[in-house]
Amino acid sequence: MLSTEIPARRRRALLRESLAGRTGPALRFRSVPTAAAAGRAAACGLDGVHLAWADLGPSGEVVAGIVRAMPLPVLVDLGGIADVERAVELLEVAGVSAILLDDLARPDPAGAAGPPPGSDDPVTRLAVALGARRDPDLLIGVRPAVRSTEGLIDAVDRARAQVAAGADLIVVGRPETEAGYTVLREALDIPLLVDATASDHSPPPTPRRLAELGMDVVIHPVTLPRTAPDAAERGVIATRDTRHARAGGGSAARTTEEHR
Repeated sequence: MLSTEIPARRRRALLRESLAGRTGPALRFRSVPTAAAAGRAAACGLDGVHLAWADLGPSGEVVAGIVRAMPLPVLVDLGGIADVERAVELLEVAGVSAILLDDLARPDPAGAAGPPPGSDDPVTRLAVALGARRDPDLLIGVRPAVRSTEGLIDAVDRARAQVAAGADLIVVGRPETEAGYTVLREALDIPLLVDATASDHSPPPTPRRLAELGMDVVIHPVTLPRTAPDAAERGVIATRDTRHARAGGGSAARTTEEHR
C-alpha cells in the first residue's frame, strides 16, 4: 500500500542516495498535470513525478498538494524564470525533492522587468538557488544553454562551470547523435538527467539505451491515453522491475522499494 507519510526530508535523502554512484536502470520520472495523475504514476511503480513551474501558478499550493498525494520524489522545473530565490524557497517548503533551472533567465513574455544584472553568467542563477536552499539534500539541477554556433563543446564548458559552482545534477540537451551523450558522461562526474518532454523532431533513445549511455534520470512526457493509462504503464514498469531484479537488489532497487 502506498504511504504519503514519507517526510520531505526523507524523500530528498532517498533520491540523493539513489543517484550517488548509480548503476543499473535510469530513474524514471513522469510529467504530470494534477495530483490524481501523480497518484497513478506512484501506483504504476515510477520513481518520481515532474512538474513545470509555468503550469503551477505563483504559489506552492498546487505542488504541496501533489507532494501530499503520493510518496515519491517531486521534481519541479523552473525553466528560465527570473525570481529563482523566491521559487526555491516556496518549493522547499512545499516538499519537493529536486529543482531544475535554466542557466540563463528568459525574457518575461508579459514585458515586465527584464532579467537581473549578471543573469547571463552561467553560474549566477545557480548561486542564487543554492543560497535560497535550506535543506542540503534538496537537489538543484541546471540546464546549460546551448548556442547553435557552439553546440556540444559550449554545453560541456557551461556544465563544468556549474558543477564547479555546486550543481547537484545536469540536464542534458538532445545531442545530434548518441555519441554526444557519451561525451557528456565522460566529461561530467555528477548525475545526468534527460528531459524527453522537450520538443524535438526525433524521439529520444529508449530509457534502457539512455542508461547504457550513462544517463541517470529520464523524464517522460504524458503520451499514454488518458482514458486507460494503467494497462500500458504496467507493461512498461514490469520491464523496468525485471531489470531491477537482474541488477541484484542494489541501492537503486532498495530505494524504489522504500518508496512503495
